[in-house]
Amino acid sequence: IPKGFENFSSMKLLYIRNNKFAGTLPPELFVSASLSMLNCSHNDLDGSLPDKLYAATSLKSLDLSSNEFSGAISTKIGDLEDLTKLNLRSNKFVGAIPSTMGLLDELISLDVSFNLLSGNMPDEVCSLRGSSALFTELVADCSGSSPQVTCTNTCCSTCEIGYDV
Repeated sequence: IPKGFENFSSMKLLYIRNNKFAGTLPPELFVSASLSMLNCSHNDLDGSLPDKLYAATSLKSLDLSSNEFSGAISTKIGDLEDLTKLNLRSNKFVGAIPSTMGLLDELISLDVSFNLLSGNMPDEVCSLRGSSALFTELVADCSGSSPQVTCTNTCCSTCEIGYDV
């Protein structure tokens, strides 16, 4: 991703989908206090997510799908309290889904499918989905003969088979 985003201090939207960008997500993308939408999907971005991302509290929509991001999803994800859409689909995130995602009480859509996540969908996320009429889409790898993520009852709206690991 090209340098220079730190010069756009009032940037609200950044849509750099499907550009074959490679490398890590530069922290400079998150200097704008008014950034509300970031779509970096369908690139070749990798590595872990920068800590500065979690300070971008004005974000409403974050789409990082179809990249090569890896590592655990930080518990700091819960700091992005204004998020309505979070798409982390088709990356290489590992470990458990953080319970702090249950703090994202504005969520409408959350997709964590096609990663290397494991364990239970946190009760906090299921409770949020159950208490919000707007949170209609929760997608995880909770289907197949050995699901990676366990979704109780009707917590997940869509269960994918995920990657065969």
